[in-house]
Formats: sequence, structure tokens, C-alpha cells
Amino acid sequence: MKKKIYSQIFVAFVCALLGFFLAYQFKLLSIKDKNSVDKNKNSADVLAEIESLKKEKDELQKQNSKLFDDLKGIEEEAAKGGNITKEMKNQLEKSRMIIGSSDVKGPGVILYLTPKSTVFSASDSDYITDEELIHVVNLLNYSGAEAIAVNDIRITPQTGIKFASNYIWIGNNDRVSPKDKITIKVIGDKTNLEGGLNFIGALDYGALGRSYDKKISPSSEISISKSTQKMSTDNMTIDNK
Repeated sequence: MKKKIYSQIFVAFVCALLGFFLAYQFKLLSIKDKNSVDKNKNSADVLAEIESLKKEKDELQKQNSKLFDDLKGIEEEAAKGGNITKEMKNQLEKSRMIIGSSDVKGPGVILYLTPKSTVFSASDSDYITDEELIHVVNLLNYSGAEAIAVNDIRITPQTGIKFASNYIWIGNNDRVSPKDKITIKVIGDKTNLEGGLNFIGALDYGALGRSYDKKISPSSEISISKSTQKMSTDNMTIDNK
């Protein structure tokens, strides 16, 4: 009788122990599944936000393009009224070209910056940063550049250039990799632009001199697209004094 009781107690103990282990395993699985769901949810949220921002940017660009088209139509209608209005229209068109809000074309040069073989490059310090790119843009402006685009990203009077996370950021949304070939299109007087770029030491600044092959190609017609960057005038007004 006692043996039977002991056997029942032992079986109950084993069942309780197994129940505990099973409950513990289920709890671990539940926690793991919850974490997995949270991670997937976070990833999905990030992807959804990125997609939303892309759509918002595209929509803003469409709205800007429509506004520019509407304004151009109004100007053309107004220009039919007389020579003074036509002169105002011409000045507005010139202003748009200067600030980068219109597509432009003209003679100039194309500068190609190609990283040399990695065999000759020891580290990331051998790649250009914002310093070298700002140097090139400043050199081109000094040589009479009228319009500049880096990898088809238009440079405007409000375009900032900054190195971060192994990329050279141009404006707020665009970037170029210093490890890839960089193409710089420039519209202006070809002779002056070539002279500035070929000046002794002009393209030997920093990593440009030791880690990149440079090629300058003059062209009778270069096309540069308008900027997608929003221009800000929130804190300035016309000074009429």
C-alpha cells in the first residue's frame, strides 16, 4: 500500500516537473515570438516612414514644377503687353538660371574624378571628403562657372556640402560616394574653366593628388538639370533704402 502511495507521489512529482519545464519553454517561445514581432514591426515602421518621405518628396517636386510652369505661363502672357514687361521676364529667367531653378545648357567642361586602384590606397583617408569637393567647386566658381552639377546634383547658392557616414552629402537629401567615380559638369567659358583646372597644383589638393585620376573634357553643349532643393527666404527681405 505504501509502495503504491510512494509511486503515485513520484509520478505526480515527475508530472509537475515536466509541467514546469513545458511552461518555462512556452514562456521562452512566447517572449522570443514577441521580440521577433516587435523587431519586424519596427523594421516595417521604418520602411513605411522612408517610403512615406519619398512620396512626400516626389509630391513636393511635382508641386514645385507645376508652380514654376504656371508662373512661366503668367510671365509669357504678361510679356505680350510691352517691352518693359519682356525685360522683366528676361531678368526673371536669368535669376532662375542663377539660383538653379531652371534646366540649363551651354558650353563648358566635364571633370571626371576616378579613384585609383585600391592596391595603392591604404585606408579611407585616401578618399576625398567635403574639403576636396568644396575646393573644386570654389575653383570652378573662381574660373567663371555659371552652373555646376556633381553627379547630376545641381549646386545652388544655398547648397551645403558635408562629409558624414562615409558619404559626401550635397544639400539635405543627395549624396555621392568618394569611392565611386564622380562626374562634375560645368557650364561657362571653356578656356577659362580649363585654365583654372589645369593651373599648377589646382587638382592636387588633399586626396585628389594622391588617390584620383583626373580627366577634363571640353564640350560645346552640356545640359544640367534644375535643382530639387527647396530654396529658403524665410529670414530675408528686400532692402529698399
